[in-house]
Amino acid sequence: MALPRTIRNFNAFVDGISYFGKATEAKLPQPKVQTEAHRGAGMEGPVGIDMGLEGMTTEITFAEWDPALLKKFGKTERFVLRPAQLGEEDNEATAIIVTVAGLVTTNETGDLKPGTNATLKLTMDVRSYKLELDGETIHDIDLVNAKRVIDGVDQMASIRSAMGL
Repeated sequence: MALPRTIRNFNAFVDGISYFGKATEAKLPQPKVQTEAHRGAGMEGPVGIDMGLEGMTTEITFAEWDPALLKKFGKTERFVLRPAQLGEEDNEATAIIVTVAGLVTTNETGDLKPGTNATLKLTMDVRSYKLELDGETIHDIDLVNAKRVIDGVDQMASIRSAMGL
């Protein structure tokens, strides 16, 4: 019986600095194609037409209020998340690298309660996102520069070319 490969752990880097042991949770960007419904004459129902991507966000939660992290608010930064995936029968973990860049929009401090951690969550408005799995680039998206490479195919290349870029 084959069991799934699972994420066993992760590390987070903010602007190149490792937060090993201090990052407690992360939420990856969720790319989503924005569609507009179209129902032309004779069609039985509407179909979605690709109108570009929706905006993306990412979050990292830390176990402390690090002054260096609090100072990232309102700045364009780069986050790198490095989860490790391993199966029950595997001897080698698969490297996953998620690189995002954008504007840090929120410094959310956790509630203050005696005997509990005072967490800090950074939220980023993502401008570029890259997902690499075991050395293969799966997604490479740059919203500002109209780049959407999925499985090695730049889905926006002909549009950029038509616009003279």
